Amino acid sequence: MVGHPAHGGWAEYASVPTHSLASLPDGIDRVTAAALPLAGITALRLLRTAGSLAGRRVLLTGASGGVGHYTTELAVAAGAELTAVTATPARGERLARLGAQVVHEVAAAHGPFDVVLESTGGPHLPLALSKVRPGGTLLWFGQASRTPVTLDFFDLLGGPERARIQHFHYAGAPYGPDLATLVRLVDRGRLHPEIGRTADWTHTARTLVDLRERRIRGKAVLTTGEPR
Repeated sequence: MVGHPAHGGWAEYASVPTHSLASLPDGIDRVTAAALPLAGITALRLLRTAGSLAGRRVLLTGASGGVGHYTTELAVAAGAELTAVTATPARGERLARLGAQVVHEVAAAHGPFDVVLESTGGPHLPLALSKVRPGGTLLWFGQASRTPVTLDFFDLLGGPERARIQHFHYAGAPYGPDLATLVRLVDRGRLHPEIGRTADWTHTARTLVDLRERRIRGKAVLTTGEPR
């Protein structure tokens, strides 16, 4: 089984309601399954909120993290023309293989975009907003830069008309149906979790620091024994 607890996930044992569990087929190991819940559910629900993506131009900031890899693969598979923003060429290599156009700063992204998926905050959000087409949408779902956003509404007067800014947060049980969808996509070879590190539980502190400092590409998985 794979599950997503409402809280307390950084524990050796966690209680998960049955409505937030999904069965695993024999072909998916526990390390792969552990990389699915938070980032995978976030990406799935984020794209569901964005609506139909077939033929639409999409900009994704902060794309090289766990959510970014899932979002890229799912969006491209849905028919989006996706531009992914990553800090370095190395962090964008896999995204390019998944079908994204990769740039290394928001300013280099060639708009306009139908949908902007913004997860870095700070000065990046206003710049990303300026690249939305008239009537388009910016979905804000993260603050990776840990820098507050300042919007000058006088600047908006000269920006895209009727652009919409919408906040997104993934949380809300039950999680079981979405986990089952992710498991099915992985089992059919249509979704490929990016696991940048697998480490023993004793390395929790170091792994958390490296995640915070963005030294890990994709997901990190901690194990409590030999992988099965």
